[in-house]
Parts: sequence; C-alpha cells; structure tokens
Amino acid sequence: MSTRKNIAANFVGKFWSILSNFLFVPLYIHILGFDSYSIISFTLVIAGLMAVLDAGLTATLSREMARSDTSLDEKISVYRTLESAYFILAAVVLLLILGASNLIADKWLNVDAFSNNEVSLFLRIISLDVAFQLLFRFYLGGLFGLEHQVQANVYQILWGVLRNGLVLVPIVFFPSLNTFFWWQACSTVVATLLIKAALDKRLMGRSCFGQPPVLKKEVFSRIWRFALGVLLITMVSSINTQLDKLAISKMLSIEVLGHYTLAISLGQGLVILVSPIAAALLPRLTALYSQKAYKEIDALYHTYGMLIAVLVSSVMSILFFFPEEILWVWTGKAALAGEASIYLPVVAFSMGMLALAIHPYNIAIANGYTRLNNIMGIVSLVLTIPGYWLAVRYHGALGAAFVFCIVQTMTLIVYVFLIHRRFMGKVSLFRIYGTEMLLPILVSMVVAFSCSFIPATIEGNRWLLLIWILGAAIVTFCLTSLVFLPVKKVTSLFHQND
Repeated sequence: MSTRKNIAANFVGKFWSILSNFLFVPLYIHILGFDSYSIISFTLVIAGLMAVLDAGLTATLSREMARSDTSLDEKISVYRTLESAYFILAAVVLLLILGASNLIADKWLNVDAFSNNEVSLFLRIISLDVAFQLLFRFYLGGLFGLEHQVQANVYQILWGVLRNGLVLVPIVFFPSLNTFFWWQACSTVVATLLIKAALDKRLMGRSCFGQPPVLKKEVFSRIWRFALGVLLITMVSSINTQLDKLAISKMLSIEVLGHYTLAISLGQGLVILVSPIAAALLPRLTALYSQKAYKEIDALYHTYGMLIAVLVSSVMSILFFFPEEILWVWTGKAALAGEASIYLPVVAFSMGMLALAIHPYNIAIANGYTRLNNIMGIVSLVLTIPGYWLAVRYHGALGAAFVFCIVQTMTLIVYVFLIHRRFMGKVSLFRIYGTEMLLPILVSMVVAFSCSFIPATIEGNRWLLLIWILGAAIVTFCLTSLVFLPVKKVTSLFHQND
C-alpha cells in the first residue's frame, strides 16, 4: 500500500482519537463528576508506567514485519516467539497492579471523595484493562509493520468506540467508576482477541488461538540488541513522561492532577497529529535503509519533516494563545477552564517539542539505533527526578509543567543534531533548526497571536467562540503553509511515494 494511503488511514485513526477525547471527556466529567475524572486521570499514569514492561517487543515486531530482507517463515517465527514472551509480560503487569493496589490507595494518593478501599478496587479492575492494552498494541504494531495500516486503524477505531464511546450507555444508568472501569476492561479484552485473529490471518492464513507457546532461542539471539535498546528507551520515556504526574499525585490533591491532565490531554493532540505520518513512514524508511537508497531517504525525510513542522507549529500556537477559551468550549465549565488553563500554554509548547522529535526518532529506529535515545533519556532522568519533586514542592503543578518544557526543548535541540549528523550526512544547521523548526514556529505564533484578539460579542458564546478558534487555526495553518509548503511541493508530497 502507498505511503499516501497509509497516512490517510492513520490520520483517520488519529482524528478519531482526537475527536473521541474532545467528545467524551466532558461527558465523563458531567456524568461521573470531576472527582471521578481525577481518579481516571491517575489510572492513565498507571497505564503509562506499565508500558515500560513492553520490553521493546512491539517496536521489534513492527520492525521485523517491515523488513524487506526476511522471508514470511522468518516473520512468523519472530511473531510467535515475541507473542509468547508478551503473554508472560501481560501476566506480570496484571500481578504488579493487583499487588500494589492497596499500597497506592493507602500511601500515595490524596483522595477525599473516595475511600481507600474503593480506590484499591478501581486499581484492581484496571489491571485487566492495562494488561490487555499492552497485548492490543503489540498486535497493532504487527499490522503496522506489515503496512496493513487501514486495517490496523479500523481495529483501533473499533476499540476506541467500544471502550470510550459505548461506555456512556452503562454509566448513564449506573453512574459509578466500577461500571466505567469494568466496561473498559471487557471492551479491551474483546478488541484484543479480534485484532489477534486479524494478524494471525495476515501471517498464517488462519486464527491461532490455544496453541502452545513458542520461545525460539535463535529469534532472541537475533533481535535482543534492538529489543533491549527499545526497552531502555521505553523505560526512560515512560518514567520521564509520567514523573510530573506522579509528583503531582503524591504531593498535591488528586483534583490538581485532574486539572493538569486536562491540559496534557489537549497538548497530546500535537503528538497524535504527527503519529500517523510517522507510523506510515517508518516501514518505508526501514525498507529504504535496508536497500541503501540514501538519496530517496533524504528527499522523503526533509519533505515530510517540513509538513510536520508546519502542522505542529500551527496547532501549538492556537493552544498557546487560546488556552482558557479552548478549555471552556471543550468542557462547558468556566471555573474548570480557569483552573486548567494556566498549564496549557506551557504543556502545548512542550508537546510541540516532543512531536517534532518523532520524525528523527523514526530515522534512528529504522536503522535499529537506540543508543543515543538511551543516553539522552538517562541524562534527562538525572534532571527530572529531583527537578519535578522540587518544582512541585515550591511551585505546584505549574512548576512541573516548566520542568517538562525545558527538558523536551533541550532534548529536541541535541537529538535532532546528532541524528542528522549520524544518518543524514552533511548537517545544515540553518536548515534543521531554522527552516524546519524555528521559522515555522515564529510565523505561526505571529499569525495565531494576531487572531487572539476576540471581539467582546463572541466571548460569552461557546459556539461562536468555537467557530472563531477553528477559523484562527485554519488561517494559521494556511498562512504558515503558504510560506513553507509551496503548492508544487505539497502536490509532490502525496504522489512521490505511491
């Protein structure tokens, strides 16, 4: 399938992620209350930390499926071996959360709306959900690696509808977190079984449930270096991205974590926007590097890099200059928007830096190179472990947001330079920092700022305000695109990889 079709499919999948988040979070808050949403936000932290136990196997599976120099039998052998290892990891995740539930409820969280026993029960329920989420993403990675990305996104959307959309039906009649978490867990189990059957059929022509585990030593001996490297990346990344929320949940009230998570949820839209492009390009880049097609790699990388820069800069600028307005339009609660809006500009800039790092990260993964990520991740931990605790202690959740922003910005600057120098040949500092990073940000910031002077007649009406913000986003993206993405270049972008 062409890169263009894969990107289109991935954008549909990611658009659903953004839309479902935009639609459902306010409904969860309305039906269950903000105290319940704050508990939900902490369970997302748990799920993020448990992703560490992925052990690099999902990225390894995706890479092995994408390689053009391996046979179908070799791919099946890798798949069966990694799947068997993954079953063990899912069981470990389940037992870890079950075992730690009482300790977390009693010693970690500051919750007034629920008893410790209730919080412990919620955590035990989500243990099933988190374990099967890992399995679901493992099978999803296999479909992405095989470049069946339309099918992968169908299953991803199906899971999202079942888990996050249809849960509204039971909680309307039985509005409790027990109902919410049980529905989500069962939905994830069903979706995982369906996507496993789909990947089995793609590789082996039939579903393979109930087969004995297969752990081939020769497979591990071939992929262990890459898997270990990705494990370290995942471990450091998960800790780095969850440390701020861990510090807030320990030192501040669970309600503050809820406000902070609302801002994070919007900021993550930047990463979600880039992910479909990255997911579509990774198999292509992996194949090109295995063929040593360096000229084509250079054209592909810089062309899509410019598109990513324009897209990220435009959306980041809107989030930066319209924080309270966006939160009010989204949740319908002015007081809640006021509490959460102080975090959104900083979080949006941070997530923008993180999103811009995804494209060069693809180059590293396509080459099986993980050493730099591990070194930089460990160095950043030296800063963030004391940094978050001190920042939250003296400056609250806003301090954590600034630490996150500083670390992501520094990481991007260093990482982009080193990856370009190693894999892209001669480095043009003006091109990688100026044309493909700083200038799009400056132009989009100027345009978004110019649109941020909202007429008084619009400010009190959510629908008119929504129209104004959407118009500002379109104007910002179009003007930034006109400067950095000429029509001829955009046209070639979607035809050169058919």
